[in-house]
Amino acid sequence: MVMGTDILEEEILTDILTKLPVKSLFRFKCVSKSCKTLLAEPYFKKKHHNHAKNQPDSQKLLIVIGGKNLNFYCTSLSPNRLLVNDIHTAPKPFSRYKMYCCCDALFLIRIWTGLSRDQPTMLLLWNPTTSESIVLPPLESLEQESTYGLGYDSTSDDYKVLRIDNEGTALDEIVALKIGSWRKIYSPSVRPVGDGSILYGKECLSFVNGAFHWLGIDSSESMMSLNISDETYKRIPLPKNVGLYPENVTIEEGISVLGSMICLFNSNEITFNLWIMKEYGVQESWIKLLTLPCNGAFSVIPVYSFSDGKVLLRYECRDELRGIKVIYRTCDDQIWSFDIDPLSFILDGFVYMESLINPREIDAYPIHKQTDLAFLRKRKREGLLE
Repeated sequence: MVMGTDILEEEILTDILTKLPVKSLFRFKCVSKSCKTLLAEPYFKKKHHNHAKNQPDSQKLLIVIGGKNLNFYCTSLSPNRLLVNDIHTAPKPFSRYKMYCCCDALFLIRIWTGLSRDQPTMLLLWNPTTSESIVLPPLESLEQESTYGLGYDSTSDDYKVLRIDNEGTALDEIVALKIGSWRKIYSPSVRPVGDGSILYGKECLSFVNGAFHWLGIDSSESMMSLNISDETYKRIPLPKNVGLYPENVTIEEGISVLGSMICLFNSNEITFNLWIMKEYGVQESWIKLLTLPCNGAFSVIPVYSFSDGKVLLRYECRDELRGIKVIYRTCDDQIWSFDIDPLSFILDGFVYMESLINPREIDAYPIHKQTDLAFLRKRKREGLLE
């Protein structure tokens, strides 16, 4: 009975700790041996992350700040948010960075090892909350102009990175972290090499519903997608009579994700338009969500949908002093201000959710999830409970 009582107490403790923010959990590592052991378990990290995903106020915005130094600042996306309230140190003291995308608090970053873009580069995954990172296997075609995507495969319980050659002259390549090596995807009947189905200059792929998505150069009726589990391509229909602008008029058009739903956006120098697909894969479920003035921006990209229906937009404008200026504002034209150095400026921003997931331990996550009680009994047998 004593053992059963210990297990019940540990289960209650696990449920309590699961509901705490990541930064609060760091303090519990010094409380006891059992707490420190529990917080280090891949099982607990996954359980904590899954709980946070269902919390409406758990999302944050990580903004990249340029100026005298390159820094990463974090601010809450909750309605009662504070101004910038956290600073993250870059993973390594390299001179140049390019942040592509994020998934489950893991950011895909390209790093130049020298002062110029002609120097060798590497890709790594970085968790800004825990400052843990891992360098991805080298990629022969890394120096080519490419589009990247990062996603979680629930079938294999693994994270995968997809690379697509922007010029459409090479096969797509994918790496699964548990396997640790890049390989080419051979599906010529669906996406033949040279079909030009990727927009040149796009640097990240939208990930939703277990698949990567992108808009082709000549896509007037559908977008491309690649399922991350079975690696099959398919085309998802765009809204009927969407009226994408001709290439010589369009300033920005692309695919994004808002509230776990795929969306399509485009803009010229005057108007920004946004459609959202309410039911995945069903053309009739597309609705036009917004039509807004661009307010002088040459690029407008949707980044987040609040619980009240408002959308946070990233505006990229021309600035006489800095060349390019990034501003965040909501669809009702409220500008989001950030408490940063006046000599600094925003380079980019990404919505994410803090987690304990360590990219170095991804291969340690169990594919078949255990029940809480079975997991705690296992730890008791191993002598990890006090």
